[in-house]
Amino acid sequence: MGSTASDPDHPLHLALAGYEHEWPPDFEAFVARELIGRDGALVARLAELGDAPSFLSASEVTALIVNANRLGLKGKVVLRECRRISPSTAVVVVATTAVHGLKDALEGGATAFVSWPASPEVLRRALHSGTETGAPPSTPSRPERGGVGR
Repeated sequence: MGSTASDPDHPLHLALAGYEHEWPPDFEAFVARELIGRDGALVARLAELGDAPSFLSASEVTALIVNANRLGLKGKVVLRECRRISPSTAVVVVATTAVHGLKDALEGGATAFVSWPASPEVLRRALHSGTETGAPPSTPSRPERGGVGR
Protein backbone atom coordinates (compact mmCIF):
# COMPACT_ATOMS: atom_id res chain seq x y z
CA MET A 1 0.00 0.00 0.00
CA GLY A 2 2.46 2.72 1.11
CA SER A 3 6.02 3.24 0.00
CA THR A 4 9.25 3.28 1.89
CA ALA A 5 12.85 3.77 0.95
CA SER A 6 13.19 -0.01 1.10
CA ASP A 7 10.17 -0.63 -1.16
CA PRO A 8 11.26 0.12 -4.74
CA ASP A 9 7.84 -0.88 -6.14
CA HIS A 10 6.29 2.14 -4.42
CA PRO A 11 8.86 4.96 -4.36
CA LEU A 12 8.15 8.10 -2.37
CA HIS A 13 7.51 11.30 -4.28
CA LEU A 14 7.68 14.23 -1.88
CA ALA A 15 7.19 17.98 -2.01
CA LEU A 16 8.48 20.40 0.62
CA ALA A 17 6.62 23.64 1.41
CA GLY A 18 8.70 26.24 3.20
CA TYR A 19 11.69 28.43 2.57
CA GLU A 20 14.99 26.55 2.47
CA HIS A 21 16.43 28.49 5.43
CA GLU A 22 13.43 27.55 7.61
CA TRP A 23 14.10 23.81 7.56
CA PRO A 24 16.42 22.30 10.17
CA PRO A 25 19.94 22.07 8.68
CA ASP A 26 19.88 18.27 8.47
CA PHE A 27 16.26 17.81 7.38
CA GLU A 28 16.56 17.57 3.59
CA ALA A 29 19.64 15.31 3.80
CA PHE A 30 17.78 13.10 6.29
CA VAL A 31 14.79 12.83 3.95
CA ALA A 32 17.01 11.97 0.98
CA ARG A 33 19.13 9.46 2.90
CA GLU A 34 16.52 7.77 5.06
CA LEU A 35 13.22 8.03 3.22
CA ILE A 36 13.29 8.68 -0.49
CA GLY A 37 15.41 5.74 -1.55
CA ARG A 38 16.89 5.02 -4.95
CA ASP A 39 13.73 5.41 -7.06
CA GLY A 40 11.90 8.09 -5.10
CA ALA A 41 12.26 11.81 -5.61
CA LEU A 42 11.93 15.18 -4.02
CA VAL A 43 9.72 16.48 -6.79
CA ALA A 44 9.28 20.07 -5.62
CA ARG A 45 10.40 22.73 -3.19
CA LEU A 46 7.59 25.23 -2.79
CA ALA A 47 8.66 28.43 -1.06
CA GLU A 48 5.05 29.48 -0.59
CA LEU A 49 2.47 27.16 0.94
CA GLY A 50 -0.12 28.96 -1.19
CA ASP A 51 1.39 27.29 -4.28
CA ALA A 52 0.64 23.80 -2.94
CA PRO A 53 -2.99 23.38 -4.10
CA SER A 54 -2.23 24.14 -7.75
CA PHE A 55 0.89 21.96 -7.57
CA LEU A 56 -1.09 19.03 -6.11
CA SER A 57 -3.80 19.36 -8.74
CA ALA A 58 -1.19 18.87 -11.47
CA SER A 59 1.19 16.40 -9.76
CA GLU A 60 1.04 13.09 -7.98
CA VAL A 61 3.00 13.04 -4.74
CA THR A 62 3.02 10.70 -1.77
CA ALA A 63 3.29 13.53 0.73
CA LEU A 64 3.46 17.28 1.05
CA ILE A 65 5.78 18.16 3.92
CA VAL A 66 5.00 21.59 5.34
CA ASN A 67 7.23 23.64 7.60
CA ALA A 68 5.19 24.75 10.63
CA ASN A 69 6.44 28.31 10.07
CA ARG A 70 4.21 28.43 6.96
CA LEU A 71 1.02 27.98 8.97
CA GLY A 72 -1.37 30.48 10.49
CA LEU A 73 -4.91 31.42 9.49
CA LYS A 74 -4.08 31.47 5.78
CA GLY A 75 -2.10 28.23 6.09
CA LYS A 76 -5.03 26.37 7.61
CA VAL A 77 -7.18 27.29 4.62
CA VAL A 78 -4.44 26.12 2.23
CA LEU A 79 -4.04 22.79 4.09
CA ARG A 80 -7.77 22.17 3.83
CA GLU A 81 -7.66 22.92 0.11
CA CYS A 82 -4.71 20.52 -0.34
CA ARG A 83 -6.67 17.74 1.38
CA ARG A 84 -9.73 18.46 -0.76
CA ILE A 85 -7.75 18.42 -4.02
CA SER A 86 -5.65 15.36 -3.20
CA PRO A 87 -7.15 13.37 -0.30
CA SER A 88 -4.70 10.49 -0.70
CA THR A 89 -1.66 12.76 -0.37
CA ALA A 90 -0.33 12.92 3.18
CA VAL A 91 0.00 16.46 4.50
CA VAL A 92 2.74 16.33 7.13
CA VAL A 93 3.59 19.37 9.22
CA VAL A 94 7.10 19.43 10.71
CA ALA A 95 8.08 21.69 13.61
CA THR A 96 11.21 22.09 15.69
CA THR A 97 9.17 22.20 18.90
CA ALA A 98 6.39 19.85 19.91
CA VAL A 99 3.72 22.55 20.03
CA HIS A 100 4.71 25.16 17.42
CA GLY A 101 2.02 25.04 14.74
CA LEU A 102 0.21 22.02 16.19
CA LYS A 103 -3.17 23.73 16.58
CA ASP A 104 -3.04 25.28 13.10
CA ALA A 105 -1.89 21.99 11.56
CA LEU A 106 -4.71 20.00 13.12
CA GLU A 107 -7.36 22.61 12.35
CA GLY A 108 -6.12 22.72 8.77
CA GLY A 109 -6.55 18.99 8.29
CA ALA A 110 -2.92 17.85 8.36
CA THR A 111 -2.73 14.07 8.33
CA ALA A 112 0.30 14.10 10.64
CA PHE A 113 2.38 16.43 12.82
CA VAL A 114 6.03 15.62 13.51
CA SER A 115 8.31 17.39 15.94
CA TRP A 116 11.91 17.47 14.74
CA PRO A 117 14.23 15.67 15.27
CA ALA A 118 12.39 12.44 14.58
CA SER A 119 13.37 8.88 13.76
CA PRO A 120 13.11 7.57 10.19
CA GLU A 121 10.24 5.29 11.27
CA VAL A 122 8.23 8.15 12.76
CA LEU A 123 8.61 10.25 9.63
CA ARG A 124 7.92 7.24 7.39
CA ARG A 125 4.60 6.60 9.17
CA ALA A 126 3.70 10.27 8.80
CA LEU A 127 4.47 10.22 5.06
CA HIS A 128 1.94 7.42 4.61
CA SER A 129 -0.77 9.03 6.72
CA GLY A 130 -2.68 10.27 3.66
CA THR A 131 -2.94 6.86 2.03
CA GLU A 132 -4.23 5.19 5.19
CA THR A 133 -7.47 7.12 5.32
CA GLY A 134 -7.91 8.88 1.97
CA ALA A 135 -9.70 11.68 3.83
CA PRO A 136 -8.91 14.23 6.52
CA PRO A 137 -8.41 12.47 9.86
CA SER A 138 -10.58 12.77 12.89
CA THR A 139 -9.05 14.30 15.98
CA PRO A 140 -5.35 13.34 15.99
CA SER A 141 -3.56 12.44 19.17
CA ARG A 142 -1.06 14.87 20.66
CA PRO A 143 2.47 14.07 19.45
CA GLU A 144 5.44 13.62 21.69
CA ARG A 145 8.90 15.00 20.92
CA GLY A 146 10.13 13.18 17.84
CA GLY A 147 6.70 11.67 17.44
CA VAL A 148 3.81 11.85 15.09
CA GLY A 149 0.21 12.71 15.89
CA ARG A 150 -2.72 11.20 14.03
